[in-house]
Amino acid sequence: MRNKLATVLFGAGLSLQAWASDIAEVEPWLEKMHQAAHMLNYEGTFVYGQQDQLSSIRIIHSVSEAGERERLISMDGTGREVLRDGDRVICIYPDSQSVMVEKSRPRAKYPPIFPVKVGELNDHYRLSLAGKDKVAGEPTQKILIEPRDNLRYGHLLWVHEKTGLLLKTNLLNENNKPVEQFMFTQIIFLDDVPEDALEPDINKEDFTWYEASGNTQSDEAEQASAWHIATLPPGFKQDMSRMHRIPNSVMPVEHRVYSDGLASVSVFIEKDDNKSGDNLFGGSHMGAVNAHGRNLNGYHVTVVGEVPQATVKMIGESVHYRESP
Repeated sequence: MRNKLATVLFGAGLSLQAWASDIAEVEPWLEKMHQAAHMLNYEGTFVYGQQDQLSSIRIIHSVSEAGERERLISMDGTGREVLRDGDRVICIYPDSQSVMVEKSRPRAKYPPIFPVKVGELNDHYRLSLAGKDKVAGEPTQKILIEPRDNLRYGHLLWVHEKTGLLLKTNLLNENNKPVEQFMFTQIIFLDDVPEDALEPDINKEDFTWYEASGNTQSDEAEQASAWHIATLPPGFKQDMSRMHRIPNSVMPVEHRVYSDGLASVSVFIEKDDNKSGDNLFGGSHMGAVNAHGRNLNGYHVTVVGEVPQATVKMIGESVHYRESP
């Protein structure tokens, strides 16, 4: 019995050493990757794909004394552009000859970003180095992020060895199959970026400009919401800074965001007066994004996120109304 216990403790010690080793190896790469995302001048083309859809986008990124700027140009379809300059985002739609100007939102997929501190993720993910590879002709270090349960997706990252820039990612489902991909097909690192490379090729007089209202709310009424979510995946917490009302809705919409530090889920709660009948009931998905909808007490609840279907269903079915919040 004593020998068996010693064997178990020895095995646990080896596992702890391996865990500490993984953190020591992975964390510097994530820190390098985070810095590279905001400190490099480069121009390149990347592809973003989910299911059978593939989009090609040109990106120009600049960092100077004036701040961080970025230009994204769709190489498919209408040639839509997105310009990021400080706290402003300008979206250009050539097909409708319109421009939307709004405050900067959290960065989406272009390119994806990841948390820096491994310890914040370790309870729900395993992180490890996964060998070397090349992307767009550049040497990379692969990093594997595996979920510890079936309620979130995994990630495989290809990090540029020299600069730390993220050159490729695969989002992996419960069966370890890619459901979403991002990859640079061409990349050039620059000493500086010409000013005109960051300007759109449009005649401003031919386009109609719209300024989005800063309708981000976090008032007492929202803070004291009577809606409660009884069941969340382990590690998911409400991101209060991203709780707001959607400005283009006919009726007020309560929008909450929950995150484990890597994956995130949005919960929308709105009055059910939809006469068109296009509300979502049950499950739906598009690529890596799953959704679940239901009616409750005269309201419609929709849960959306890049997580497995079981996760959005679990959250959606646990939403209930409390008389005294």
